[in-house]
Amino acid sequence: MKNVLIYVETFLPASQAFIVNQVKSFKRFDSEIMAGKRTSTVHDTTGRVKISSIRESASMRAGELLLKVPRLAVPALFPPLSRADLVHAHFGKNGYVIAPLAKAAGLPLVTTFHGFDATYQGDPKTPGGFNQVRFFAGGRQELARSNTWNIAVSDFITDKLLALGFPRERIYRHYIGIDTSLFQVPSKPRRKGLVVSIARFVEYKGHKLMIEALAKVAAQGIPVEFAMVGQGPLRDEMEVMARKLLPKVTMFENLTQAQIRDLLCEAEIYVHGSVTLANGHAEAFGLANLEAEAVGTPVVAFRSGGVGEAIEDGATGFLVAERDITGMADAIGKLLTNPELWASFSRRAPVMVSTRFDITRQTGLLEDYYGTVIDAYKKGQ
Repeated sequence: MKNVLIYVETFLPASQAFIVNQVKSFKRFDSEIMAGKRTSTVHDTTGRVKISSIRESASMRAGELLLKVPRLAVPALFPPLSRADLVHAHFGKNGYVIAPLAKAAGLPLVTTFHGFDATYQGDPKTPGGFNQVRFFAGGRQELARSNTWNIAVSDFITDKLLALGFPRERIYRHYIGIDTSLFQVPSKPRRKGLVVSIARFVEYKGHKLMIEALAKVAAQGIPVEFAMVGQGPLRDEMEVMARKLLPKVTMFENLTQAQIRDLLCEAEIYVHGSVTLANGHAEAFGLANLEAEAVGTPVVAFRSGGVGEAIEDGATGFLVAERDITGMADAIGKLLTNPELWASFSRRAPVMVSTRFDITRQTGLLEDYYGTVIDAYKKGQ
């Protein structure tokens, strides 16, 4: 079997569980994750997945310093490279960082763009981080001109990469998908009025707008309970606001995939509040929407970025105009008060997800792409 080396900066923030889920779905490739550093989360138990931490190796630490500062690549300092047939970096900045190393090792590089790395158009200095600044100041264009390969997680991200100058023939649109063997329709009843959001507490995720919309629903006398799952700088502020405006609020932080599934199985609605910021940043896709739909929970979301690619408007959920809190409130209220409509959405949603977004099928397509890239690289294409 061929071996793919997955490169990430940190293994593994809770919001990046999709990386492990994808790796565990490989059938035709062996895999190894090379991470700059490790952090303890509920997703840090990976079973058969091999992980090499750069910070835990003296040679790799030295190699990382050379790579990140003067951009000097010394493959011999990174033992995992000797076992690889292809390097796959998650997030554009990581692709930019490791590109010289992959080139020096004679390995093809695939970089997956997940959102911010493709949509951000603000001041390169604002995001912070030495290589993040270099990436947005010119590294992104450098990567676009290189003979590497790129994955866009949605059609929306494909369009963003094209606008940045990435050649179309070097972009593969690939939906990651979800584990439909884990996310299945429950047999137990739903909790009346439970609305769930799973999102980092950052501005573009739109928690303030979701809370305001749910407050309008509650003001109509419709029972509402809001459960928010996530971490981030705005968490405390959003919790204070929610408890002030809503009758019942529950907060969660680091849930396992199974715990997330159980919560979604209890919910009547999943709400997604992402919006486009002034700096261009927008939601790339929204895997949590698929997780909700897979267990038969209808979604109400703003029509923002690539969100609509995961929802059949009027069949598995409702899409409303960005920042239209009245429209969001109306859609939530309609589903909470119309059992027949809710049931039709709940029946259709799992069928849509299993047909289009099952991770086993999607990972098989990714492995096909790996094979295409390796063959093309060998031919010098």
